[in-house]
Formats: sequence, C-alpha cells, structure tokens
Amino acid sequence: MEDKKSDRLSPNDKNKKQAKEPIIKQETEKLPVVINKKIKVIPGKSKEVLDKSDENDSSENILKIVPVKNIVLFPHNVLPFTAGKEWTSESVDRAIRIGGKIGILAQINPDTHSPDPSELYTVGTEAKILKIIKFPDNTYGAVIQGVRRFKIRNFISTEKDRISAEVEYISDFQPAEENIEAIAIGRALKQLVQKAISLSPNIPNEASLFIDNVQDSAYLADLIVPYLSVDFRSKQALLEIEDLEERLKQVHTLLMREIEVLEISQKINSDVRSEMGKQQRKYYVREQLKLLQKELGELDGRNSNASSDPIDLHEKILNSKMSPEVREIALREVERMGLMQPGSPEFMVSHTYITWLLDIPWEIHSQHEINLKEAKSILDHDHHGLAKVKKRILEFLAVCALKDSLKGPILLFVGPPGVGKTSLGKSIAKALGRKFARIALGGVRDEAEIRGHRRTYIGSMPGKIADALKKAGTMDPVILFDEIDKLANDGRGDPSSALLEVLDPEQNSTFTDHYLNVPLDLSKVFFIATANSLHSIPAPLRDRMEIVELNSYTLEEKSHIAFEHLLPQVIDSHGMTNVVDIKFNQETMKNLIHLYTREAGVRQLKRELAGIIRSIAREYVEAGYAHTKEKSLSEIKRTERHITLAEIKKFLGPEIFSDKKRPQELPIGVATGLAWTPNGGDVLYIETASSAPGSGKFGLTGQLGDVMKESVQTAFAYIRSNAKLCGVDSRSVIKKDLHIHFPEGAVKKDGPSAGVAAFLGMVSQFTGKPIASDLAMTGEISLRGDVLAVGGIKEKLLAAHRYGIKKVLIPQENERDLEEIPNEVLKEMKVMPVSTLNEVLSIAFAKKKKTNTKSTLKKQENSRKVIKASRTKSSRTYK
Repeated sequence: MEDKKSDRLSPNDKNKKQAKEPIIKQETEKLPVVINKKIKVIPGKSKEVLDKSDENDSSENILKIVPVKNIVLFPHNVLPFTAGKEWTSESVDRAIRIGGKIGILAQINPDTHSPDPSELYTVGTEAKILKIIKFPDNTYGAVIQGVRRFKIRNFISTEKDRISAEVEYISDFQPAEENIEAIAIGRALKQLVQKAISLSPNIPNEASLFIDNVQDSAYLADLIVPYLSVDFRSKQALLEIEDLEERLKQVHTLLMREIEVLEISQKINSDVRSEMGKQQRKYYVREQLKLLQKELGELDGRNSNASSDPIDLHEKILNSKMSPEVREIALREVERMGLMQPGSPEFMVSHTYITWLLDIPWEIHSQHEINLKEAKSILDHDHHGLAKVKKRILEFLAVCALKDSLKGPILLFVGPPGVGKTSLGKSIAKALGRKFARIALGGVRDEAEIRGHRRTYIGSMPGKIADALKKAGTMDPVILFDEIDKLANDGRGDPSSALLEVLDPEQNSTFTDHYLNVPLDLSKVFFIATANSLHSIPAPLRDRMEIVELNSYTLEEKSHIAFEHLLPQVIDSHGMTNVVDIKFNQETMKNLIHLYTREAGVRQLKRELAGIIRSIAREYVEAGYAHTKEKSLSEIKRTERHITLAEIKKFLGPEIFSDKKRPQELPIGVATGLAWTPNGGDVLYIETASSAPGSGKFGLTGQLGDVMKESVQTAFAYIRSNAKLCGVDSRSVIKKDLHIHFPEGAVKKDGPSAGVAAFLGMVSQFTGKPIASDLAMTGEISLRGDVLAVGGIKEKLLAAHRYGIKKVLIPQENERDLEEIPNEVLKEMKVMPVSTLNEVLSIAFAKKKKTNTKSTLKKQENSRKVIKASRTKSSRTYK
C-alpha cells in the first residue's frame, strides 16, 4: 500500500494505481512496522538493492551478538532499548554504524548480568540499527529493526560483552496456493487482528489500514506478536518455530485468547462506566434538587445529610452487626424510603427510625481483662468502707472470670443521702472496665420514658434504655437507675411496671422498645438502682433486685473520707492547690463534723469544707495572690497553713449544733427514744404528763402516723392490764388523765419502734421514778409484753453514740445486726438485748442512791432546757 492519501484518489488515478500495484509491491514496497506501539512506515529498498545486499550478506554470516533481558525481537518490528558496554568496543565499530547488522538473543535467565553463550537462546533475530543515541551520562541507546530469524551454528567469540557467532538464517516461505489450510489460517488471522484492533486500547486505529494491505502471513504474524499478553519465554517459543503453518496456528490460538480477554475487559469497563454514569447523574440531579430546595426555602440554607440517601443507608445496614431479623426490618424500611419524596414527613420519620437502628451497638461488648486485685484497688481508692458492696462486686468479677456468659446482676443500693450510692456505681463501672450510663428516675411518671413512644405519634422517641445503650456504645454497660423510689404514676402509665421486664434477668434478653419495635438484649447489662427507702418501691419490682444496704457513716469514717477525698477535691476545685497547703488535725476535723453537721452522709461536710476554703481563698487574693498574665499561680511559693477550731468559727460562724451531749438527768415521765430518718439515725425524747383528778383519758400529739399511735396505745393498754407487774397503782391509772407528746410537731413521725420508749415514759410518770439520761431504747411491743424486732439498728446506735448515750436497749432478735456496728462504737457503748418488758423494767428502774429532792428538781429544769436546745429538724421514722 502507499499511504492514507490513496483513499482520496480520483477514479482515473485509482485505475493507474491498480495497474502499478504489483510493481510497487515487488520493488518499492513500504512496510508497516511497530515503533513504541505505534505503526510507522519505513521505506524498503528496491529489489536490486536487496538482492545485492543478500549476496554480500551471504558471504558474511557472522554477527555481533547482543543479549537482551525479557525481550524477544521479531522480524519487521522496531525496538528502542538502552545499550550496554558492548557499544563502546572498538571491535564492533563497523557493526554499530548506521545500517549495520547485529544479532539479538534473549537471555534464558533475566537476572544474569554479562551472560555466557550457554545462558542465551540459540534462535534470535537479526536486527538493523536505525539510530544510535548518546545520553548525558555517557550511556548509549539504539533504535533497531528486526530483519530475519537466525540460528546459532557456533560461537566465534565467547568473551563476555564481546560475543560473536556464525549464524544460519531461517527463511519464511509463503504457503503454496494448493495449501488451502495455511491460506485459510492467514485470512482468519487477519480478521482476528482487525477485531483485536477494535477492542484493544493499546493499538492505534490507523493500524487497521495497514493490516488490510498486508498480504504476507508471516509478516502479519510477526507484527502482532508484541501485542499478545504472554511472557517472553512463550514469545521465544514462537520465534523458534520454523514451520510457518504451525507458527500461524500458535499465533491464532493466542490471539483468540487475547480477544476473549479483551471482550471481557470491555464488558467490565462498560458496566463500570455505566454504573459511574448513573452515580454521576444521581449526584448531579441531587445537587440540583438541593439548590432548588434552597431557593424554595425548604432547607433554610442548611446542607442535607448525605447519609439520608437510601442507597447509603442500605450499605450501612448490610455492614452492621444487626441480627438477621432486625436487618430484614431495616431493609424493608429502606425500601419504603425509596418510594417517598425526600422532603415528605414520612421520609424523615423512616430516616430517623433507621438511624436509631444503626446507632444501637449491636453485638459490641467491652473487651476488658478481669483483674480482681486491680478492681479491689479501684473500689478501695474511690470509697472508704462499704465492705459488703465491694465483696459482692468482687464475687461477680470472679464468676465472670470463670464463665464469660454470666448474666448481669441487678443490685439495689438503699441508704440515706450522701453515703455515695451514685458515685459507687461509677466506681463499679471503672472496676469492671465498662461504660457508665445514668438514668434519673426522680419524678418520672410516664411509661414511655422507659419503653419509648410508638412511631405513630409525632415527635416519638425511644426510651431511656435504648438511649443509654446508644450513648454507651456497647451492649454491656453499667446502667444506674438513680432514685428509683421516687417514681410516680398517673393516668399516663406506671413506669415502675415498665421496669419489671427490664430488671428481670429471665426476660430482659428480649426487651422491646415501643419505638424501635425490635428485641434488645439487656442480659449482659449490669443494672444498679439507688433508693433512700424501700417503702415506696412496689413489691414485685423490689423482688427482682438484690438489696444492698448502705448505712450511715461513723465519725471515724467521716473523718477518714474528709481527709482522703473531700478536702483534696475541694482544694483543687477552688484553685488552691498551688497556693497553700491546708492542714487539719484529727481533733479539729471531728469538731467540725460534730458542731456543724448532722447527717448520715458527707454532703454537708463537703459544703462546710468548701466554705472554709473559700474564705481562705479570699484572704490570699486580697493579699495579692492571683493568677495574672505576667505571673501564674504555679510560680508562687507554696505555704503551709494549719486550720484551728477558732478559725473554723471565724469562717463559718457559730456552731450550728450544741456540743453538749446529753442532760445529766431526765425529768420524770421522759424517755430517750431512737429514730431512723432518711439522713441517718437520731435521738428523740418522748414526754408524758398526767393530771389528777381525771377520768383516765389518753391523749397523743406530735403529728404521729397511725402505726405509731397504735404502738403507744398498745403500751398504755399493757400498763392498764398489768399495772401491778409494772409497779403502778391501778387506781392512779384510772383517776389520772395521761398525755403523751413527741416533740417537733411540725415533723411527721411514724413506725412501731417507739413502743418500748413510750412504755417506759408512761411507767416513769405513773411511778414517779426518773429514767437514766444515758439510757436509750428502741423496739416494738406486743400486748403480751414481748419486745419485737425493728429496723435501722445501725443508724440508731450510731446516733446514740454520737449523742453520748452509754447504754441502749434493743430487741433480742436484732442482736445479729451488731455485726455491722464498728468496734469503736461498741467499745464505748453497752448494748443490751431484751426480749420482754419485764427485762426492760428491771434495767431501766434499777435501785439507785437517794438524792436531794430540791437538787433533783433543779437538775430536771436544766435538763428540759438541754432537751429543747438539742432538737433537730428532720423527719423521723420509728421502724
């Protein structure tokens, strides 16, 4: 062929061209060759020049051999490559000049440098040097064109980098016209090449024009081999095949395979481009929709969330750890979203629902190695005392170390305010290595707060349980139900009933929130509830929890907590750590606790300590100690300051409570009772008065509950029926009117434990015998004269010890509660268990030395003043 301009010839020119075509093919044929994967035409020589060249070449069959790596050069192909040391040898000057011939042989092992003749293939290609290039680093490159095949006869020079050999040329003969099979393979090969050109992105389209004009089958096969995706060893095998028909068949097979690969690749690329086109169109349309919505004011200038696209949500659901049932529900909801308009309310409801499902930490659990020593250290560091609670937590950890699938316990911490119930829950989570979530139940009166709202309502949301799991990020957090005894109920539902399923280990593995409407596994959750009293907790709910009582702190415990926890916290929170080292001695701290606090916990103590630190901070700031840009507090020299009781009075004012422990003597008809309050135990005097003549009337005052009234009436009935046994004149009981008063009438009081104290107060009034001021008592009584067990023994004994009581009467059945009383309290106070009222009488009215009546009356008057001064304003319950 000539070139591309032949397509635009006139009809006359075309006829002339056809007449001259055989001559051109024979004498001045221009052959298409491959240069850097581009088809180019290099003018061939005339037949006479070729014949002359062949005659000269036939006399010289010795070639300079150039080894190449991973490359097989075929005839008629043009190859650029970087040359080695062999291009600088003087002995090959003649060979490397333009138009010179060299022999290209592939190395058997590509990793060999400067190979020997034995490491080269024996069949290669004679190449003609078209161009030599010298690079700036004094290395050479060359552009060569394959001419014909050759086979090594013998090596003349075997010196490395200077190899030469005598070769025998291999000729390709066109198949005879009678060899129909070879001709058919050649034509089929041309068709396959045309198809490969249309499929391959690496072959230029203009190559198709040259292929149409190629008549030489061997030339065509050599032309396309470089484009086949086979290794150089396979190409070398093709080069070594001398039988043209066999070589054509091999090339045909490889080309068929290459076309199959190209077709599959084209199909994959087409699918990818189609999918990318869809995504791009969707993105373009979505961005246009955003702009339109923004123009219409529907988005108010805000960017919509990209994750609201159903496709994105679908992918997130598939990648989540949902159970198959939950995943099916979520995917079904996504399908519904796909049918809705993005701006519709239903779309946002579905989107919010699916987002909540994705936010639940399905199958995510805390990974923490159980270490009992570390857990015990954490609990001891954060809280002083509380041995029973710590023992229970360590037991749970020990079982978890043996069995990983243990269900989470459900504990109920019951105790007065300020004893550390809530902070203990945080310490437990820290010791377990779990997340902590707190749910405040005080004042909650709607069941939906626990179970969630159904999705049919506008603005519906999941309940607090699902929200706690979402915030914690795991399915096994420590969840604290704070103030569970403050739950309320009305017509909207009973939240305490909703908690029955949550706090039941046999049911909470399938807890269903009304909003999510899918089962949530709460069996691994460590539930903790706190309460100040058990009375307001429904019995079924109370039965599902393991009750752990947290009692009042003793004086020693409060002092220890103040030094170890409260004082460092208060100093740090007020910025005084780097300014002054504040010191308290033991006696000063105990005086602060005695004179300024009356509580079971330590909250008031912390407030009083904060008041002291604030006053000290003010003094230092007024003296010039302040943080400025030029000088930080860390640069100030830290001083030491010891706090005395006088300074405490200066900072906090006069003592809130009297330091006097108790009166020396009690008036006739007054008994010392012990009461339990939400703030701990307390001491309360029970006063009686009689008037004669009377008619046996009986009166009660002091805002008493029904249980307490019945307890006092029981005591009075026992005295009337057993007057002689009690040492009382039965006629005085009938002829006198009796009045019993419980001081602090503004405070409600209830409970059965005032029975013993009321009984002794009435006997003292009827007999005229006073009761010892250092004797206190508690216990319920019966009409048969038995003393029955009561609650709150620890709080009552601690209050008696704090008040200076030396002897306490308790029911015999409560003797087991003495194990919880600190040893330092039992050493300073005598506790006497009693089972009958006869024992109470024998202890309370033991014989004493006679005293002067006038001095006794004077002391009784003084004791009344002391009693009045020692009253505290707190609700009392006689358990």
